[in-house]
Amino acid sequence: MSAYRAVFGHVNDVPPGTLYESRGEVKAAKLHKENEAGISWGRDAEGERAADAIVLNKGYEDDVDNWQEVIYTGAGGKTRNSTKQTSDQTWDNKGNASLRRSRVKGNFVRVIRGSAGERAYSPVIGYRYDGLYKVVEDWSETGRSGFRICRFVLHRLGDEWQELTSFEHQIRNLLLDGAQEDDDDGEGADEEIVPRRSTSVERIVRKSAVTNRVKRLHDYICQICRIPLRVNSGGENYAEGAHIHALGGRQGGPDVDGNVLCLCPNCHVSLTVGLCISPMTSRRLIVSRPNRDRVSYRFAW
Repeated sequence: MSAYRAVFGHVNDVPPGTLYESRGEVKAAKLHKENEAGISWGRDAEGERAADAIVLNKGYEDDVDNWQEVIYTGAGGKTRNSTKQTSDQTWDNKGNASLRRSRVKGNFVRVIRGSAGERAYSPVIGYRYDGLYKVVEDWSETGRSGFRICRFVLHRLGDEWQELTSFEHQIRNLLLDGAQEDDDDGEGADEEIVPRRSTSVERIVRKSAVTNRVKRLHDYICQICRIPLRVNSGGENYAEGAHIHALGGRQGGPDVDGNVLCLCPNCHVSLTVGLCISPMTSRRLIVSRPNRDRVSYRFAW
Protein backbone atom coordinates (compact mmCIF):
# COMPACT_ATOMS: atom_id res chain seq x y z
CA MET A 1 0.00 0.00 0.00
CA SER A 2 3.02 2.33 0.15
CA ALA A 3 2.39 3.38 -3.47
CA TYR A 4 -1.00 4.82 -2.52
CA ARG A 5 -1.16 8.54 -3.27
CA ALA A 6 -3.04 10.46 -0.58
CA VAL A 7 -5.96 12.65 -1.69
CA PHE A 8 -6.82 15.52 0.65
CA GLY A 9 -10.43 16.49 0.07
CA HIS A 10 -13.54 15.08 -1.58
CA VAL A 11 -13.06 12.17 -3.99
CA ASN A 12 -15.07 10.98 -6.98
CA ASP A 13 -17.84 13.57 -6.44
CA VAL A 14 -19.06 11.71 -3.33
CA PRO A 15 -21.19 14.19 -1.31
CA PRO A 16 -21.13 14.25 2.49
CA GLY A 17 -24.02 12.17 3.82
CA THR A 18 -23.53 9.21 1.47
CA LEU A 19 -24.19 5.87 3.18
CA TYR A 20 -22.37 2.57 2.66
CA GLU A 21 -23.22 -0.90 3.95
CA SER A 22 -19.64 -1.97 4.72
CA ARG A 23 -16.02 -0.89 5.01
CA GLY A 24 -15.46 -2.67 1.72
CA GLU A 25 -17.85 -0.27 -0.01
CA VAL A 26 -16.14 2.70 1.66
CA LYS A 27 -12.82 1.48 0.31
CA ALA A 28 -14.26 0.84 -3.16
CA ALA A 29 -15.50 4.45 -3.20
CA LYS A 30 -11.86 5.48 -2.50
CA LEU A 31 -12.85 7.41 0.61
CA HIS A 32 -10.50 5.34 2.80
CA LYS A 33 -7.77 2.93 1.68
CA GLU A 34 -8.02 0.40 4.55
CA ASN A 35 -10.46 -2.44 5.23
CA GLU A 36 -10.10 -2.28 9.03
CA ALA A 37 -7.58 0.34 10.23
CA GLY A 38 -8.94 3.68 11.39
CA ILE A 39 -6.35 5.90 9.71
CA SER A 40 -5.93 6.03 5.93
CA TRP A 41 -2.54 7.37 4.83
CA GLY A 42 -0.52 7.64 1.66
CA ARG A 43 2.32 9.61 0.09
CA ASP A 44 1.79 13.34 -0.31
CA ALA A 45 3.25 15.60 -2.99
CA GLU A 46 6.61 15.60 -1.17
CA GLY A 47 6.69 11.82 -0.94
CA GLU A 48 6.04 11.77 2.81
CA ARG A 49 3.38 9.74 4.63
CA ALA A 50 0.26 11.83 5.38
CA ALA A 51 -3.25 10.87 6.47
CA ASP A 52 -6.21 11.70 4.24
CA ALA A 53 -9.11 9.97 6.06
CA ILE A 54 -10.18 8.43 9.38
CA VAL A 55 -13.03 6.19 10.52
CA LEU A 56 -14.94 6.88 13.73
CA ASN A 57 -16.58 3.65 14.87
CA LYS A 58 -15.84 3.44 18.62
CA GLY A 59 -12.57 1.67 17.89
CA TYR A 60 -10.93 3.20 20.96
CA GLU A 61 -12.45 3.86 24.38
CA ASP A 62 -10.92 7.35 24.60
CA ASP A 63 -12.53 8.69 21.40
CA VAL A 64 -14.80 11.74 21.84
CA ASP A 65 -17.18 12.79 19.04
CA ASN A 66 -19.00 16.12 19.28
CA TRP A 67 -19.61 16.42 15.49
CA GLN A 68 -17.98 19.84 15.06
CA GLU A 69 -15.00 18.71 17.13
CA VAL A 70 -13.56 15.20 17.30
CA ILE A 71 -10.93 14.08 19.81
CA TYR A 72 -9.46 11.06 18.09
CA THR A 73 -7.26 8.31 19.51
CA GLY A 74 -4.31 7.24 17.36
CA ALA A 75 -3.45 3.76 16.15
CA GLY A 76 -1.80 0.82 17.89
CA GLY A 77 -1.51 -0.47 21.43
CA LYS A 78 -4.49 -2.82 21.50
CA THR A 79 -5.53 -6.26 20.31
CA ARG A 80 -7.81 -6.75 17.34
CA ASN A 81 -11.57 -6.27 17.96
CA SER A 82 -10.93 -4.68 21.36
CA THR A 83 -11.45 -1.04 22.36
CA LYS A 84 -9.16 -1.22 25.43
CA GLN A 85 -5.44 -0.47 25.35
CA THR A 86 -2.98 -3.24 26.19
CA SER A 87 0.24 -1.31 25.50
CA ASP A 88 1.50 2.19 24.74
CA GLN A 89 0.92 3.94 21.42
CA THR A 90 3.91 5.65 19.82
CA TRP A 91 4.56 8.31 17.24
CA ASP A 92 6.59 5.76 15.29
CA ASN A 93 3.33 4.15 14.22
CA LYS A 94 2.81 5.04 10.55
CA GLY A 95 -0.81 6.03 11.05
CA ASN A 96 -0.05 8.33 13.98
CA ALA A 97 2.92 9.89 12.22
CA SER A 98 0.88 10.47 9.06
CA LEU A 99 -2.02 12.10 10.93
CA ARG A 100 0.46 14.35 12.73
CA ARG A 101 1.97 15.36 9.37
CA SER A 102 -1.48 16.28 8.07
CA ARG A 103 -1.82 18.55 11.10
CA VAL A 104 1.53 20.19 10.33
CA LYS A 105 0.73 20.59 6.60
CA GLY A 106 -2.89 21.66 7.13
CA ASN A 107 -4.29 18.81 5.01
CA PHE A 108 -8.02 18.19 4.86
CA VAL A 109 -9.06 14.81 6.26
CA ARG A 110 -12.21 12.89 5.29
CA VAL A 111 -14.23 11.59 8.25
CA ILE A 112 -16.31 8.43 7.94
CA ARG A 113 -18.60 7.45 10.81
CA GLY A 114 -19.72 3.90 11.56
CA SER A 115 -22.89 2.72 13.30
CA ALA A 116 -20.98 1.77 16.47
CA GLY A 117 -19.84 5.34 17.06
CA GLU A 118 -21.39 8.18 19.06
CA ARG A 119 -25.13 7.53 18.88
CA ALA A 120 -26.18 11.14 18.31
CA TYR A 121 -24.02 11.56 15.20
CA SER A 122 -23.58 8.10 13.70
CA PRO A 123 -25.67 6.23 11.10
CA VAL A 124 -28.09 3.58 12.30
CA ILE A 125 -26.42 0.97 10.12
CA GLY A 126 -23.29 0.79 7.99
CA TYR A 127 -21.00 3.76 7.41
CA ARG A 128 -21.52 7.36 6.33
CA TYR A 129 -19.15 9.88 4.76
CA ASP A 130 -19.46 13.05 6.84
CA GLY A 131 -17.25 15.48 4.97
CA LEU A 132 -13.97 17.29 5.58
CA TYR A 133 -12.18 18.02 8.85
CA LYS A 134 -8.83 19.54 9.75
CA VAL A 135 -6.38 18.30 12.38
CA VAL A 136 -5.65 21.25 14.67
CA GLU A 137 -3.81 19.68 17.61
CA ASP A 138 -1.96 16.52 18.68
CA TRP A 139 -0.32 15.31 21.90
CA SER A 140 0.38 12.20 23.99
CA GLU A 141 -1.25 11.34 27.33
CA THR A 142 -2.23 8.42 29.54
CA GLY A 143 -5.56 6.91 28.51
CA ARG A 144 -8.32 5.25 30.52
CA SER A 145 -6.56 1.89 30.52
CA GLY A 146 -3.33 3.37 31.92
CA PHE A 147 -1.28 3.28 28.73
CA ARG A 148 0.12 6.15 26.66
CA ILE A 149 -2.05 7.14 23.69
CA CYS A 150 -1.63 9.58 20.81
CA ARG A 151 -4.43 12.15 20.67
CA PHE A 152 -5.69 14.37 17.85
CA VAL A 153 -8.26 17.16 17.71
CA LEU A 154 -10.11 17.57 14.41
CA HIS A 155 -12.48 20.45 13.59
CA ARG A 156 -15.15 20.18 10.92
CA LEU A 157 -14.76 22.66 8.07
CA GLY A 158 -17.57 25.13 7.31
CA ASP A 159 -20.44 24.38 4.93
CA GLU A 160 -18.67 26.19 2.09
CA TRP A 161 -15.92 23.53 2.20
CA GLN A 162 -18.39 20.66 2.20
CA GLU A 163 -19.70 21.60 -1.25
CA LEU A 164 -18.14 19.65 -4.12
CA THR A 165 -17.84 22.50 -6.62
CA SER A 166 -17.45 26.26 -6.57
CA PHE A 167 -20.43 28.57 -7.02
CA GLU A 168 -19.28 29.69 -10.46
CA HIS A 169 -18.78 26.08 -11.57
CA GLN A 170 -22.34 25.23 -10.52
CA ILE A 171 -23.78 28.10 -12.56
CA ARG A 172 -21.68 27.14 -15.58
CA ASN A 173 -22.97 23.57 -15.41
CA LEU A 174 -26.56 24.79 -15.28
CA LEU A 175 -26.07 26.95 -18.37
CA LEU A 176 -24.34 24.14 -20.25
CA ASP A 177 -27.13 21.73 -19.34
CA GLY A 178 -29.69 24.18 -20.68
CA ALA A 179 -27.76 24.65 -23.92
CA GLN A 180 -27.41 20.89 -24.33
CA GLU A 181 -31.16 20.34 -23.98
CA ASP A 182 -31.92 23.11 -26.48
CA ASP A 183 -29.42 21.79 -29.04
CA ASP A 184 -30.85 18.27 -28.76
CA ASP A 185 -34.25 19.69 -29.84
CA GLY A 186 -36.14 17.27 -27.66
CA GLU A 187 -33.88 14.29 -28.17
CA GLY A 188 -32.65 12.68 -24.99
CA ALA A 189 -35.50 14.24 -22.99
CA ASP A 190 -35.48 11.24 -20.69
CA GLU A 191 -31.93 12.02 -19.59
CA GLU A 192 -31.59 13.69 -16.22
CA ILE A 193 -29.95 17.07 -15.77
CA VAL A 194 -27.51 15.72 -13.20
CA PRO A 195 -26.19 12.13 -13.10
CA ARG A 196 -27.71 10.15 -10.24
CA ARG A 197 -26.35 7.31 -8.16
CA SER A 198 -28.13 4.38 -6.56
CA THR A 199 -26.51 5.20 -3.20
CA SER A 200 -28.59 6.33 -0.25
CA VAL A 201 -27.92 9.77 1.19
CA GLU A 202 -28.71 10.77 4.76
CA ARG A 203 -28.11 14.48 5.23
CA ILE A 204 -27.84 15.73 8.79
CA VAL A 205 -27.34 19.19 10.25
CA ARG A 206 -27.86 20.89 6.86
CA LYS A 207 -31.10 22.80 7.64
CA SER A 208 -31.59 24.31 4.17
CA ALA A 209 -27.98 25.50 4.02
CA VAL A 210 -28.09 26.13 0.25
CA THR A 211 -31.16 28.41 0.19
CA ASN A 212 -30.12 30.20 3.39
CA ARG A 213 -26.68 30.91 1.93
CA VAL A 214 -28.15 32.38 -1.28
CA LYS A 215 -30.58 34.58 0.68
CA ARG A 216 -27.77 35.90 2.85
CA LEU A 217 -25.68 36.70 -0.24
CA HIS A 218 -28.45 39.01 -1.43
CA ASP A 219 -29.36 40.50 1.95
CA TYR A 220 -32.82 38.92 1.65
CA ILE A 221 -33.73 41.26 -1.25
CA CYS A 222 -35.59 39.87 -4.26
CA GLN A 223 -33.32 39.44 -7.29
CA ILE A 224 -36.16 40.17 -9.76
CA CYS A 225 -38.18 43.12 -8.41
CA ARG A 226 -35.40 44.34 -6.04
CA ILE A 227 -38.05 45.40 -3.49
CA PRO A 228 -37.08 44.58 0.11
CA LEU A 229 -39.91 43.09 2.18
CA ARG A 230 -39.44 44.45 5.69
CA VAL A 231 -40.94 42.26 8.39
CA ASN A 232 -40.16 44.15 11.60
CA SER A 233 -38.96 47.45 13.03
CA GLY A 234 -35.42 46.13 13.16
CA GLY A 235 -35.12 46.41 9.39
CA GLU A 236 -34.98 42.67 8.73
CA ASN A 237 -36.14 41.49 5.30
CA TYR A 238 -38.03 38.38 4.35
CA ALA A 239 -37.21 36.37 1.24
CA GLU A 240 -37.66 32.86 -0.07
CA GLY A 241 -35.27 30.50 -1.80
CA ALA A 242 -36.63 29.44 -5.20
CA HIS A 243 -35.13 26.70 -7.35
CA ILE A 244 -34.81 27.60 -11.04
CA HIS A 245 -35.04 23.94 -12.01
CA ALA A 246 -37.41 22.32 -9.50
CA LEU A 247 -35.95 19.50 -7.42
CA GLY A 248 -38.85 17.10 -7.97
CA GLY A 249 -39.69 15.00 -10.98
CA ARG A 250 -37.65 12.82 -13.31
CA GLN A 251 -35.60 15.76 -14.50
CA GLY A 252 -35.31 17.52 -11.16
CA GLY A 253 -32.59 20.12 -10.84
CA PRO A 254 -29.63 20.05 -8.44
CA ASP A 255 -29.79 21.41 -4.91
CA VAL A 256 -26.86 23.83 -5.37
CA ASP A 257 -26.39 27.59 -5.04
CA GLY A 258 -26.39 28.11 -8.80
CA ASN A 259 -29.90 26.64 -9.07
CA VAL A 260 -31.41 28.90 -6.38
CA LEU A 261 -32.73 32.45 -6.55
CA CYS A 262 -33.50 34.83 -3.69
CA LEU A 263 -37.10 36.02 -4.31
CA CYS A 264 -39.95 37.79 -2.56
CA PRO A 265 -43.16 35.75 -2.19
CA ASN A 266 -44.84 37.48 -5.17
CA CYS A 267 -41.98 36.80 -7.57
CA HIS A 268 -41.65 33.29 -6.18
CA VAL A 269 -45.28 32.59 -7.06
CA SER A 270 -44.79 34.22 -10.46
CA LEU A 271 -41.82 31.97 -11.09
CA THR A 272 -43.88 28.94 -10.14
CA VAL A 273 -47.07 29.66 -12.12
CA GLY A 274 -46.24 32.25 -14.77
CA LEU A 275 -42.68 33.51 -15.11
CA CYS A 276 -40.74 30.95 -17.11
CA ILE A 277 -36.99 30.67 -16.80
CA SER A 278 -36.36 28.13 -19.55
CA PRO A 279 -33.06 26.71 -20.85
CA MET A 280 -33.16 29.47 -23.50
CA THR A 281 -33.70 32.10 -20.80
CA SER A 282 -31.04 30.50 -18.64
CA ARG A 283 -28.47 31.21 -21.32
CA ARG A 284 -29.44 34.84 -21.04
CA LEU A 285 -29.00 34.84 -17.27
CA ILE A 286 -26.08 37.22 -16.86
CA VAL A 287 -24.05 36.73 -13.71
CA SER A 288 -21.80 39.43 -12.30
CA ARG A 289 -19.83 39.52 -9.08
CA PRO A 290 -18.93 43.10 -8.04
CA ASN A 291 -17.37 41.75 -4.87
CA ARG A 292 -16.67 38.31 -3.42
CA ASP A 293 -19.72 38.42 -1.12
CA ARG A 294 -22.43 39.20 -3.64
CA VAL A 295 -23.63 37.71 -6.89
CA SER A 296 -25.97 39.76 -9.12
CA TYR A 297 -28.26 38.62 -11.93
CA ARG A 298 -29.95 40.24 -14.92
CA PHE A 299 -32.78 38.46 -16.69
CA ALA A 300 -34.21 38.76 -20.20
CA TRP A 301 -37.57 37.17 -21.08
